[in-house]
Amino acid sequence: MNFEKRNQNSEIISEFRVQSSKFRIPPYLHDQMTQLRKAIIITGAAGGLGKAIVKCCMERFPGLAIVATDISPEVNTMFEGPVLAYQMDVTDEASIAALRMAIEEKELQVWAIVNNAGVSDFFPITEKSKESLEKIFAINTFGPVNMVRAFLPHLIETKGRVVNISSESVRLPAAFHPYANTKIALEALSVSMRNELALWGAKLILIRPGAINTPFLDGLHDLKNRTGDSIYSEYLHNFAIKAPKEIRKIVEPERVASIVLKALTKSKPKRYYRVNNNPMLRIAQRLPHWLRDYFMLRMLK
Repeated sequence: MNFEKRNQNSEIISEFRVQSSKFRIPPYLHDQMTQLRKAIIITGAAGGLGKAIVKCCMERFPGLAIVATDISPEVNTMFEGPVLAYQMDVTDEASIAALRMAIEEKELQVWAIVNNAGVSDFFPITEKSKESLEKIFAINTFGPVNMVRAFLPHLIETKGRVVNISSESVRLPAAFHPYANTKIALEALSVSMRNELALWGAKLILIRPGAINTPFLDGLHDLKNRTGDSIYSEYLHNFAIKAPKEIRKIVEPERVASIVLKALTKSKPKRYYRVNNNPMLRIAQRLPHWLRDYFMLRMLK
């Protein structure tokens, strides 16, 4: 009986070696895979960037279980191939616990979490309801924290990785754009989480993409048509017209997904990866605060 098991294990290891030579699975991860099957969770998988990350991971990690999650039920029928799809809400701890139970029932261990789920909206922070602001922070800032907390035992056991999707906008937050504020808070929390995870040999990497060619930007395009009776309506309209001109270059989601793979596969990944950074932001960031405010007000008026 033991001889048969050894033969089966040898066949599995050989299969992984063939796959690793074809897809270049990192040696440190290959050693873990021969012992127990690992899983990568991607949140926000039904969005443009999420789909690109899932597809890249499927190609790059044929021996791992790819777990695609999203609050939208569309995620259940979106992917072809061996993807485990689950409808899940990153703001709901019970929903996350159900995902963990489903993963453990399949005898999988989570090796990596890509915290991609997020929402972007444009509204005056000083005017919008408390609930509107809390909702966007609950998803963008505390959603990743909820995921890490729920799967911490897995990440410790596998010495795994967390990839948090931030934004280039953290460098220059603007009026009417609370999304940037949520990512600033996420980055601050990520520094603390990175240090805590490092005590167990796990890693946390932040990725700062610039504007991505996904429906994520639709809120900006539609803003000029939904200013309503806001006291800022004139300025919101101006913002909706002028802001797209400042965005300049837009990157395809596949490009950002390739950087996510780099963060997952490098034996010594960087703490931050920047994708499609706007050089004008670099310049603006060096300006005195009063001058930044001056240019912002000029854009709004």
